[in-house]
Amino acid sequence: MSNEEIVLLTRRTFVGTAATSFAQNAAGPRPNLLLILTDQQSHSVLTCAGNPWLKTPAMDSLAATGVRFAETICPYPVCSPSRGSIFTGRMPHETGVRVNQQSIVAGMPTMGEIFRGAGYQTVYGGKWHLPKSFDGMTAFDKLIGGSSQGGDMDGPLASTCAKWLRGNPKDPFLMVASFMNPHDICEWIRQHPGTHEYPGIDRFPPVPGNMAVDPNEPEFIQYHRTAGYDKMSEGVGIAAAWRRDDVRKYLHDYYRLVEDVDRQIGVVLAALRETKLDQKTIVVFASDHGEGMGGHRWVQKASFYEESVRVPLIVSGPGITRRGAVDRYSLTSLVDILPTFCDYANIAAPKDVRGTSLRAAVEGRPLGRKFAVSELRYGDEKREGRMLRGVRHKYVVFNGGARPEQLFDLMTDPGEVQNLALDKSAEPLLRQHRDLLRGWIEETRDDFSLPFRERG
Repeated sequence: MSNEEIVLLTRRTFVGTAATSFAQNAAGPRPNLLLILTDQQSHSVLTCAGNPWLKTPAMDSLAATGVRFAETICPYPVCSPSRGSIFTGRMPHETGVRVNQQSIVAGMPTMGEIFRGAGYQTVYGGKWHLPKSFDGMTAFDKLIGGSSQGGDMDGPLASTCAKWLRGNPKDPFLMVASFMNPHDICEWIRQHPGTHEYPGIDRFPPVPGNMAVDPNEPEFIQYHRTAGYDKMSEGVGIAAAWRRDDVRKYLHDYYRLVEDVDRQIGVVLAALRETKLDQKTIVVFASDHGEGMGGHRWVQKASFYEESVRVPLIVSGPGITRRGAVDRYSLTSLVDILPTFCDYANIAAPKDVRGTSLRAAVEGRPLGRKFAVSELRYGDEKREGRMLRGVRHKYVVFNGGARPEQLFDLMTDPGEVQNLALDKSAEPLLRQHRDLLRGWIEETRDDFSLPFRERG
């Protein structure tokens, strides 16, 4: 990524004319809120998720004192669009952030505006990845951060956040600690084109079982595999020529970046405990999108495969009785973070949010969502896709090209290697998912063009 929008202790003026409307329901003692974000961390890359190839004690501690949602989908598997959705609870086609470095449309309420208008002290630290001029950023009282690379930024960010927490902050507050790593793997791949010998390779993670590329992938996915098509495809193109040991080295170093950011998260959580603020702070931990991790020979982001589109999500804090629970049944999305915070703070969420508060699911009640949707645009308006993900099945469709559809049974085929969209016997299931997506497109006024006209 380039042109990261990160600043250090910068204060901006903000006039929140509309934000005051969100304060009406804010009554009684309200918890502090802490959102911890990593960048490019896939759902399986935590020790508490059963991954034996790394250690993540800080993330695990949040899972041990809260609920980990195992089936969480990002609304767009690229940085800026996903973050725009996190801070609004809306889908990328609604926020206007269709690719990196675009601004959220004017007038759309954002997290900073909502909570500042409701009397919260709002603090943002770290990676933003939306234009600096965007009012949603100025709605935070202070911006604390560092440089554009995780190796340089995450340590100072953690220290500054910890210092702020120890400075007797005014209650209630909303803090966003937005870490860069493991995003540095994007720079790693440009500096490590592969075909090296690696000492100690026997200690590296194995290659994924779904590493083979489907020769019948949708044409638009194949197009994006071309090195040099755009910045994000560069890594995918490099990885196409890798040997198995190169993939193992990539995974090994990716896991080390996750461990690095976990250590910095631990610094923030230690300050929270030392000040006893943990006793009155709801913490949400998530990542903006995942990482391809060599599955389907895909690395980095910008795909609808599970490794890239499925992310960790943990809700932790005081009053949570199901400590250490893993929710494998609720289908959740990053657009749920904003309404969840609003629910805990007793603030009315904006009426048009697509997300749902997870508080009921944290307490063990059914969430009731049947599917979650993700969006993707490959660099221009000509190549777009949508994904509709249910608990069992995943449907993917692009707006053109040969073989534009994919359909996977995640229960019997978790590696997504058998595309049922090419199986005539699965035609009824395919039509069902087409209709579900069509209904969502109509409901949300999405301008995505399906590559077929007939219903079903």
